[in-house]
Amino acid sequence: MQRLSILLAAALTGSASHTAFASPCPADIDRNDMVNVDDLLSVIGQWGGCAAPCEADVDASGSVGVGDLLVVLDHWGACPDSDSRLIFVQDFEHRKVGPYDEAMLDADWNDPAWSGGVDDGRVSVVEIEGNKALAVRYPEGEYGTSQTGAQWKLMFDDSHQQVRLTYRIRFVDPFDFVRGGKLPGLIGGAGNTGGGVPDGTDGWSARMMWRSEGAAVQYVYHPDQPQHYGEDLPWTDDGAPIRFEPGRWHEVVHEIRMNTPGLNDGSIICRMDGVTVLERDGMRFRDVDSFAIDGMYFSTFFGGGSSSWATTGDETILFDDFRIEMIP
Repeated sequence: MQRLSILLAAALTGSASHTAFASPCPADIDRNDMVNVDDLLSVIGQWGGCAAPCEADVDASGSVGVGDLLVVLDHWGACPDSDSRLIFVQDFEHRKVGPYDEAMLDADWNDPAWSGGVDDGRVSVVEIEGNKALAVRYPEGEYGTSQTGAQWKLMFDDSHQQVRLTYRIRFVDPFDFVRGGKLPGLIGGAGNTGGGVPDGTDGWSARMMWRSEGAAVQYVYHPDQPQHYGEDLPWTDDGAPIRFEPGRWHEVVHEIRMNTPGLNDGSIICRMDGVTVLERDGMRFRDVDSFAIDGMYFSTFFGGGSSSWATTGDETILFDDFRIEMIP
């Protein structure tokens, strides 16, 4: 904190010159359409010389310093025009603590055509640290969609070419990750999953998974996937696996850009807690223009299709602060 106070004092007394930027929100380091303390801490955490890509070098000087701190302070608050790009937002603060039922689901998620886990009592609203969140339960000794977690699809009113999904997630401590499980992500068309290999004309999906010991991956069904089931795109930082930590809130961000039909020019960019952990270009999601990014699949369960994926105890994951928006 002493270092932060010194740096803030230097910034506020004008010890570095301001730089002009063309971007309307250059200091939004974690790309959540807000410039706030998280961006400030990113600058502090990456202070000094850095090699590209270096998210905190917002003034493109080749190092992170007081100039970047000044940009953050100059652009503090909501980014311009962020609300005009908004597709969906949900934070559960309007809900009472207790069971989450189908009527609540319909009102909060644009009336899904079907769901799993809600009528089974595996979804509830809880309050933690003065904040409300959606709690999903995974009973002991179970696996798969019918016995653990919850499922539904939030379908958008329109298709979109470039979309950012942001949400917060917390694995309740203690948590045994076993072999892995699914987490929400964006979809298009039929939202292929479950071994349904996309052929370029039906659909695609880009959910998340946790793997053994909490390793995070993007689990993608696309026409060029190398095997029958989805492809793992690992989340890494300097080559090291990114892992979920039980008992801690993580913010995850998925950015997907559709490909031109038939071309491999789509992309996936992901961030965890403000750090870029996946950049995959050359993606082909489709060969036709009859679908694009059409919804979000709230899909979470242990598995896997055998008992080797089963929970070793009653487990819970918390979800909060969903935000879906178009990106330039």
